[in-house]
Amino acid sequence: MWKIIAMLLMPVLAHAELGPTTQYLINERATLLDIGMMRLETLTSEFENRVGLQWTDKGNAKSFRAEINASYEPADDKIYVYLFVMDSSPTHEQMAEGCENAMAQMNIWLLKSLPRLFLHTSYDDPSVPVNLPGALSEMFELRCYFSSGRDSSEGRFWASRALGDVQMKIGKWKTRN
Repeated sequence: MWKIIAMLLMPVLAHAELGPTTQYLINERATLLDIGMMRLETLTSEFENRVGLQWTDKGNAKSFRAEINASYEPADDKIYVYLFVMDSSPTHEQMAEGCENAMAQMNIWLLKSLPRLFLHTSYDDPSVPVNLPGALSEMFELRCYFSSGRDSSEGRFWASRALGDVQMKIGKWKTRN
């Protein structure tokens, strides 16, 4: 009988004080930016797993998969979506074609998803700014990088474009000595 009473009282007696880390996490509130970035992570993961991207090699399409990451940079108030490809075989023109294809596809996915990624889902909020979709799309920049298959520090190619733009900027990484 005492064992049963002890088992019932154990959770009450074993109640510990919350540590400072737990207390901090409980008291912090998630923002729509936090939630939107988590939804963006889900979207980019789905894109990474479902969309095969390609460039042309001697008249044949060569497929590749890009590793995709997204981050918000408060210093310039931008959301960057990075597409990384580890492949040392394509030419400069093929890398440009691959980045163009990758960013065009990601552009479509993002434009279809905005502004829903960064809004409440269970109700309509009348305080949402009318220009939010346009303002959000202006915050996004897509960046595509090709690196050597051996080492990501051996950069070979980069391209960048704002969300909704058709023109991309192209450059070449400097390799380390």
